[in-house]
Amino acid sequence: MKHLLLSRTILDHPDVYSEMKKHLTQRDKVLVILYSFFDVWFPTEDHYQTYYDDQNEYVLKMKRQFAMYHIHDIQFLNYYRDDKETRLKKISEATVLYFPGGAPDQMMKRFDKHQLIQPLKAFKGLTIGSSAGAMIHLKKPHLYKDDDYDKFQYIQGLGYLDGFDISVHYRRRNQQDKAIRRVVHEKHIDMYAIPDDGAIFIHDQHISLLGTARKIMNKKGQFL
Repeated sequence: MKHLLLSRTILDHPDVYSEMKKHLTQRDKVLVILYSFFDVWFPTEDHYQTYYDDQNEYVLKMKRQFAMYHIHDIQFLNYYRDDKETRLKKISEATVLYFPGGAPDQMMKRFDKHQLIQPLKAFKGLTIGSSAGAMIHLKKPHLYKDDDYDKFQYIQGLGYLDGFDISVHYRRRNQQDKAIRRVVHEKHIDMYAIPDDGAIFIHDQHISLLGTARKIMNKKGQFL
């Protein structure tokens, strides 16, 4: 299994591109799963459809990012318009799944509502996650108190990866470091920081740190 964990969509970053050009080819079929939005972002379905319109910046950006790898077969899993049959068909035909940023807990609830957790967990291709999309790769990622969440908590992820945790958008904030210390104290696992210009690539359980990503605390509770 291959997994790329990001804080931002930086497939064009030199360090990320240098590694991922070995793993992404023009034969790949990418599926971008548009389930990660906060409810407050899109009060109505019309807001959602407008943001994810074919000619809107987000969709065009995703196409530009994968075009660097000569990939042009890019589909989007639409939360509202795809039905059970098309959801499963798109997942089964994809060789790459892309999970965008947003709200990891709300994303998992939407997967559960549409009975997608098992199909997604069974996927055997390359997966890429940005921010919330990276977090749900883990079995039990943590959230810390910030502008979006009012308390520290663990949430259920897809469980592609286990045995460590990550801090996305890492900026040495007090709440981030406080949460990192708590996770290590409670779980005795390694913690990795992924700043906005960093990434982690996992291939058959081997971890490669790209850009500014680094192991920030080991399972013994020592900052590195």
